[in-house]
Amino acid sequence: MRLHEAAADSFCVHVVDEDATASRHVGDTLTRQSFVVHSWPSFAAFGERCDAVPAGCVVMDPFASGIDVAVLQERLASPGIGMPSVIVTACTDLDKAVAAMRRGAIDVIPKPVGEPRLYEAMGVARHRLKQAQRRAATMRRVQAALDILSVREREVLEGLTRGWSNKEIARRLAISARTVEIHRANVMEKLDAQSLSQALRIAFIAQVCSMVNPALHVD
Repeated sequence: MRLHEAAADSFCVHVVDEDATASRHVGDTLTRQSFVVHSWPSFAAFGERCDAVPAGCVVMDPFASGIDVAVLQERLASPGIGMPSVIVTACTDLDKAVAAMRRGAIDVIPKPVGEPRLYEAMGVARHRLKQAQRRAATMRRVQAALDILSVREREVLEGLTRGWSNKEIARRLAISARTVEIHRANVMEKLDAQSLSQALRIAFIAQVCSMVNPALHVD
């Protein structure tokens, strides 16, 4: 799924709860406040489609389903999905709730759900989703810029991220310092960077270190 902006008046919420009554109650509560609700009858059904559904928040009760909650939360938080989650559950196990919060759940709300607490969680979810969308857009722009670099230009850029001089990069790559200067100029032009610090920022965002040439990793 490619993250895309959700309109302020049509924030999407995926309700995943195998308890049909509870799912309907949460869905009705959210619909009253103009949220766009997609209800899923099982985690298996949602899992098959979660990387292709509209971006939004996932309101779920994983504790009653016997699934691996940690794995589910990790998948929801992955770059390809990036959806925040809220847990609404009848489970009273405090340790499970604390663990879920530590893994990034916005809130763990007891059933029957209280409207003010759920709406507050949706406000946090909207903010987190926008942050994820901005990060995803930045990564796409950065990756597109890096994709046009040649292998040698990426090697030179990696050397620069390590704080090495042109002479040191040249020594490690067995090329001349002048050749490094040429590649460095090409990197700056292709990344549309006005300064070395701007080029390095692009590289660090993309975690470009540990890339391509073993010679760059041998002291």
